[in-house]
Amino acid sequence: MQPTVLKNSSLLLMRATVAFIFLWHGVPKAINWEAAVQKFIGFGLPGFLGPITGIAEVIASVLLVIGVFHRWAAAALGIIIIGALVTVQLPGGFTASLERDLMIMVASFALMALGPGEYALKKD
Repeated sequence: MQPTVLKNSSLLLMRATVAFIFLWHGVPKAINWEAAVQKFIGFGLPGFLGPITGIAEVIASVLLVIGVFHRWAAAALGIIIIGALVTVQLPGGFTASLERDLMIMVASFALMALGPGEYALKKD
């Protein structure tokens, strides 16, 4: 496999994985606003942030996976995961969830820096 094919395939896989994770957590918040509000209140955050975060996660994930406005989408997802780290994960101590969210944060910012690769609707 040539280096460019490997690089582009890896970027596509990373985009798809990050998008899947955010969709998995974002779709329920975007669909069930009441549950999202209660969840965020339970974290000690303003409830209105729950549905807004869910909608942002869904929109940014779709943009990221298709490779349109990828830098903005990856940055938005990186900021969302930083919020999750600071408000939910770090107060809970060093857990597998903290490790996962740190990897998601790094992947989001790596995608922002590296771009979507060739397998995207809008290339660099």
